Amino acid sequence: MISRRDFFKIIMGALLMPIIGRLLFTFPRKRVVRPPGAIKEDDFLRACIRCGMCIEACSRDGTGTLEPCGILDGIPLMGTPKVNPLKAPCEARYGRCEGVLPCVKACPTSALKWIEPDRIKLGSVEWNPKRCIAVLHGDCLVCAEVCPVPGAITIRRGLPVFHSNKCIGCGRCVNACPAHPKALKLTPKGERRST
Repeated sequence: MISRRDFFKIIMGALLMPIIGRLLFTFPRKRVVRPPGAIKEDDFLRACIRCGMCIEACSRDGTGTLEPCGILDGIPLMGTPKVNPLKAPCEARYGRCEGVLPCVKACPTSALKWIEPDRIKLGSVEWNPKRCIAVLHGDCLVCAEVCPVPGAITIRRGLPVFHSNKCIGCGRCVNACPAHPKALKLTPKGERRST
């Protein structure tokens, strides 16, 4: 038989859980770069069960760029996948995963949906000239050398010029940047999400 105190705890827990769930969803959260084929963010957060299957598939059959979001990304995002170009670039376009998308195939809930290669845009790169070796010392254009997208990075007067409208957000330039700290940062700005 349940004691009065235990009964009260069960009732209070049942009443408070939906409220706590809603509060967690409204906590501040960072915008992160999602894997290719991610649906709109609020729908993504509802659909993603944080199983890690996409991250595992990326490690096994892709480049290994995906990792789970941590507490610094925001409580509602914890455990969901994000692209980390410091680990590896995403090769969903112009690389080993083009036309395959192991992360999408592994997703059991359709939080990630198939997307044609020419529709992939994970985000774009932000350039910090104060950290750029080409600005500080000259003779570094590694970012332009590794970029697979024609016209996404051009050279003007010995410096890289980034064209966010052409950038697909693969992170190759971020990964290859020899500056410490990096002169480049991958952001979800301009991302295209699946519907």
